[in-house]
Amino acid sequence: MQITLKDIARMADVAESTVSRALNDKPGVGRETKLKILKIAKENNYRPNQLARGLAAKKTNMIAVIMAEMDSPGNIEIVKSIEKAADEKGYQIILCNTNNQEDKEESYLSLLESNQVDGAIFIGGKLVGSHLLRASFSQDNRIVLVNRLAEENFFTSVLTDYSQGIYQAVEHLVEENFKKIALVCGSRDDLIEEEKISGYKNALRDSGLDLNQELIFSTANDRQAGYNVFLEIIEGDVIPDAFISTRELTTIGLVEAIKMGGYFIPDDFAVVGYGDNILTSVIDPPLTVLSEPVEGLGKSSLEFLLKLINDNLDSQQIKVLTPELIIRESSISKYN
Repeated sequence: MQITLKDIARMADVAESTVSRALNDKPGVGRETKLKILKIAKENNYRPNQLARGLAAKKTNMIAVIMAEMDSPGNIEIVKSIEKAADEKGYQIILCNTNNQEDKEESYLSLLESNQVDGAIFIGGKLVGSHLLRASFSQDNRIVLVNRLAEENFFTSVLTDYSQGIYQAVEHLVEENFKKIALVCGSRDDLIEEEKISGYKNALRDSGLDLNQELIFSTANDRQAGYNVFLEIIEGDVIPDAFISTRELTTIGLVEAIKMGGYFIPDDFAVVGYGDNILTSVIDPPLTVLSEPVEGLGKSSLEFLLKLINDNLDSQQIKVLTPELIIRESSISKYN
């Protein structure tokens, strides 16, 4: 059970106000009494109640991190980066998951508006809706978006340059003499996914390759979707020689389907995946991936948010980070 100020006061035989002054290094407490209180607190693993302390000072030193997709390994890595940076600054995080549901996002916003946290970082999700714009919390500019777009430049944001990342992947595959490159991405209703498609189209154009709309596939982000899209492709009229899969779980399903069909990577199909994490690291042969700058996304978003909280950011800022293409065996042509 968590020890309280009242418990320490009883054990030290002093008033609670004396304990509070001693723990906060305030004057008015004798040296011996202060040492006694600090010793009791340390021996009993005392931790101050951040929320209670913050309410008195109108600050909680707590930050909400609101994820659109909890099952995304990339998002989890971004959260870890935020938590590490927050801890170094004396902040704690509250992790929330919306599953891309607007009503859940609104419910979390109602909690934020009651000042239970100092600010919020939103990771991923659909185009920012009016509910977020209307929220009084967002009007205080204490929100940072990570890999989420808004029609108006209202929010400070940290973004991955998905377009440039996909461009790099296509460019690499073309250099390896692959000519019919398929793109497997998420819903076209998502502006982030449209950015990926834009990078794909630009790279094909600059490489002198024709665009075939039949080689662009939109799927859900799960293994079964990746598996099914390969079955659909094999039964189609246009068979690609390479795939770029923009989401981790979809990539795993795609690779499984290729192998189950008796095909080989990269001899029959080259594959470039997304995210350099524990899921993609177990794929055989070693998978070429676009590695998301998760450390930079987490650290930068936390830095921006603390500036907003402390009124040290005059206007909304947008920072764009480029993913790194890590080339491995899955995309190296045997004919090159």
